[in-house]
Amino acid sequence: MLIDSHGLPRYCATIWSEAILAGLASNTRIRHLYAVDRLYRAAEVLGGESLDRVLMAADFDAIEAILLAFHTKVRNEASAKGVSGDLAWTSASRFVTDMLTYLGPSAEARVKDLNTRLRRIRRLYGQLSPSPSRPPLPIRALPSLVVRELCEIFDPKHVRNPFRSERERWRNYLIFILLLHTGLRRSELAMLPVDAISSSFDVKANKERHWINVGRSPYANEDPRRDKPSLKTRHSARQLPVSEELAVISDLVGTYKKRRSSHPFLFGSQKGKPLNLRSFQRIMEIATGSLSVSAVKTLQDRGTHSVTLHSLRHTCAVYRLSKYVDHGDNLDTACEKLRAFFGWSPSSPMPRHYGRAYFEAAAAEDWNESYDCLVNSLRRFDGVN
Repeated sequence: MLIDSHGLPRYCATIWSEAILAGLASNTRIRHLYAVDRLYRAAEVLGGESLDRVLMAADFDAIEAILLAFHTKVRNEASAKGVSGDLAWTSASRFVTDMLTYLGPSAEARVKDLNTRLRRIRRLYGQLSPSPSRPPLPIRALPSLVVRELCEIFDPKHVRNPFRSERERWRNYLIFILLLHTGLRRSELAMLPVDAISSSFDVKANKERHWINVGRSPYANEDPRRDKPSLKTRHSARQLPVSEELAVISDLVGTYKKRRSSHPFLFGSQKGKPLNLRSFQRIMEIATGSLSVSAVKTLQDRGTHSVTLHSLRHTCAVYRLSKYVDHGDNLDTACEKLRAFFGWSPSSPMPRHYGRAYFEAAAAEDWNESYDCLVNSLRRFDGVN
């Protein structure tokens, strides 16, 4: 919640956050509200009526003056600090148009007029201290050498495993293969219940099918964690197929968990509480510390210094895209399948980002080797065929 200098909630920002952005994850809402708070402060510097008042009065001349001042400030700050101010501007302008639409249906035509004015501001003032150009986002998929070593490090029976108890080793191994096999986000992992993996017999294929339903947690009210996990957007809800090997290991981890705690989540701490979000990344930090010198150098050559939860998601994404194309899908179809699998919104550029990476032949070989390593690692365990 945004508050003013008197400690009172900012009226329009509160409505926007609680009513219009209600379906977004809390971290995403906070990022939008941070930009909106900057817009409020820019309005206060100008003096005159507050931003709440001009929005409720639909005073378009005053709104345009505030937006122009904010636009100039953001662009100048972006240029001085060497970062892009586009996200801040997008959040602020969306807030204004959303609120004008929300506050009165009769303002619909005027909102269109404001959108025209917004475009004019960008056209006229877009060259004023422009944000520096940014290079394309790096592909953070892990090279095959690093994945091979991680398979050993997370192997519950391998001498390189740095984790202490058998229960902790199997829990962390399941986290690793879920990330590499399904590309789940950290919050999605943290939300998984003990019975996360469902199954049914496929008569046509004459085999058991297993899958994970990713969605809003039915146990949110029972979650004692301060940083409660949540879905990033409504597009994040999806159903993902998983292998029989992964289902067997999930059952084993669930059995260990039931002996130590009563909470409904799959991943728990040594103290019998749900594993918090920071602990998931801490597991990857410990694994990074066990990598060989050559593996660390390979990471550094790729522009990074550690294994992260998100780098495993990237690795999963680029592998799946290559498989879709190899199986006969054109790139457009493959990118749309990727969008559905990873829960990206229709406007997200991420599938196209991986589409560019697909044409890097060396990287494709890395991804295939990585998954061969994963399958071989899974099949070594007793009871997993």
